[in-house]
Amino acid sequence: AALLNRAGEAAAVRYGVIFLPSDFKKQGGYLRSAELSKEYGMYRQDYCGCVYSKIERDARTL
Repeated sequence: AALLNRAGEAAAVRYGVIFLPSDFKKQGGYLRSAELSKEYGMYRQDYCGCVYSKIERDARTL
């Protein structure tokens, strides 16, 4: 989380946007991130991103 927060802060300075640092692994953060994503209509993929988990996900949706 620390590395991602530093990268986010640097990007915020570079592009003139606001970055909200956080650690979504602690204190129910994952659930809160899901709530925020839904509230703001953000896309959340339902697999980790690797080809193997995508194959597994696709098999579940058949």
